[in-house]
Amino acid sequence: MPRLLPDPAYFASLPKVISSGAVILRDEHDHLVIEKPNYRDHWLLPGGGVDAGEDARECAQRELWEELGLEVEVGRLLTVDWLPSSAVRSSPMGVHFLFDAGVIPRAELEATVVPQASELDDWALIPDSEAHLLSPWGASRVERALAVLRGEAEVEFVSYPLR
Repeated sequence: MPRLLPDPAYFASLPKVISSGAVILRDEHDHLVIEKPNYRDHWLLPGGGVDAGEDARECAQRELWEELGLEVEVGRLLTVDWLPSSAVRSSPMGVHFLFDAGVIPRAELEATVVPQASELDDWALIPDSEAHLLSPWGASRVERALAVLRGEAEVEFVSYPLR
C-alpha cells in the first residue's frame, strides 16, 4: 500500500508553530472579562495554548472552563494574529485566534466565575477604554475584535514584523 503522508522525520524537520485560542466575553454593559495570570505582569483575555487533538475554538472553550469555570459555546472568529519566529526572542512562530464568546449578565458572571487558583490571581470586568491593562498586543486585538463585533470591520489577519 502506498504511503499517504511523508515520512515522520520530514514533519520533525519542519518549523514549529505555537497556536492559541482566546475569547472576547462581555457582560450586558459591554464590559470585557479579563484575567490576571500569576505568571505575567499584565492582564490577558481568557484563553491559552491549543492542545494536541483540538482546534483553536475548542481550546478557547476548554480554557474558559479551566480558567474561569464557565461553560460557554464559543462563537465566530474575530481576529487572527501571526507572529513570526525570532532568533532574538528565541521563540517559535505563532498563530493566535480570537473568538466571540458572547454576553453573560454581570450578576451571573459574578456568581459563577471561579478563577483557577494555580494560574490566576484575579479576574475583572472592564470597559474597552481600559484595554490598556492588557499588553499592547492584547489591547490591539481587543480593539480590532470589537470593531468586528460592531460591524465596522471584517475579520482580518494581522502579521507582525520581526523585531
